[in-house]
Amino acid sequence: MPLLPSRRLVVVVAVLALGFLAGPGPALVLDGLLVAALVVDAVGTYVGRRPIVRRTVPARIPLGGSALVRVEIENRGPARRLAWTDDLPVELEREGPDRFEEAVRARGIVRRQYRVRGAERGSTTLGDVHVRLLGPLGLVWRRLRVRRADPTVVQPGLLDLRRHRLLALHHRRRPGVRATRRPEGGREFERLREYVPGDDTRRIDWKATARHGRLIVREYEAERSQSVLLAIDAGRLMSERIAGRDRLDHALAAALVLADAAARQGDAVGVLLFADGVQAYLPPARTSLARIAEILGSVEARIAEPDYPAVFRFLGRRLRRRSLVVLFSDLVDPAVSAPLLANLASAARRHLPLVVAIRNTELEAAADDPATSEEEVYRRAAAEELLQARAVALAAVRRRGVLVADVLPRAAVPETLGRYLEVKARGLL
Repeated sequence: MPLLPSRRLVVVVAVLALGFLAGPGPALVLDGLLVAALVVDAVGTYVGRRPIVRRTVPARIPLGGSALVRVEIENRGPARRLAWTDDLPVELEREGPDRFEEAVRARGIVRRQYRVRGAERGSTTLGDVHVRLLGPLGLVWRRLRVRRADPTVVQPGLLDLRRHRLLALHHRRRPGVRATRRPEGGREFERLREYVPGDDTRRIDWKATARHGRLIVREYEAERSQSVLLAIDAGRLMSERIAGRDRLDHALAAALVLADAAARQGDAVGVLLFADGVQAYLPPARTSLARIAEILGSVEARIAEPDYPAVFRFLGRRLRRRSLVVLFSDLVDPAVSAPLLANLASAARRHLPLVVAIRNTELEAAADDPATSEEEVYRRAAAEELLQARAVALAAVRRRGVLVADVLPRAAVPETLGRYLEVKARGLL
């Protein structure tokens, strides 16, 4: 039904009920008056054209953070009272009231805003806006549905990005991270200068020497721009929920912050999303952070085992330049993780792999819990066995010359950023 009773109507009916006790004659009169009032009020809600609703939603909302949604309702009828709410997807939680009611003048505009909190990662859409128009007598509401579909993305890492950007800028000025001048090596030409004893004779520029009549050498600057690829496993292990959030959420947050830090260092940044196949690939380049965030926001977690051989074959064809390959994943045991171990060893001959292994803190808690029953003893023993197998697998990765960051979920962002800055400072790439 498009019409709903108001609270005023309930009060009026309650008062008129006393008049019904006077007899059938007065009751009929009161009934007639009430029906006439309802008709007048209902017709009054249809005076003027339907209101126009505009809603502004941020393109990206931080997972675990809040954002502002702005709503504008243009009243195209007489002065009236209206109420409204809108449909939110499960990925968002409303902060504050979920219904607004206020008076609006004739041809006036109501502007309101409210906050939403990012509850679950993913692309989503805010739905229809529901508007109620109160009749001139205040007895009935007319219910309207205004069709809206405003997309947004709930994305991990946006809050961490703000917190760690200053830290990244601080490290950028540390010795060893910025470009340094090395006359004896490097890749980027800087200038010509006169030869001095001790210079490498291979750096002599013979054309410039002939032109100036004295020995001239080329001086180079150590190349500062390097290549970083963020490879994110979106398979079964990364879909596990730990303390109310997927492992993948922590990986995406760390990847976004690392992408920002690497871009600010002048590095080319790329992204690879995969599960049982490659989901998305952005080759390392001077890409805007907005484009990287868009790729990261498109990830789809799958309950499937990652196809590491196919992923590394893909990289072998596409990624020719030596790169820091930051792999966000986890390991189970040497047998299950054998395909990953073999491909990491192969990749280490061309690239510098860094495995960011995100720990399962709930499994660690189960291994530490005191056992007071037979069932708890078995649970604790199973947890300890799984953790031991994981430790053996990580040790096997390290033996293959691969860097490993074994991180707690809540520390994934700072630990990953710290390892990247260490690689830059030590010149490992």
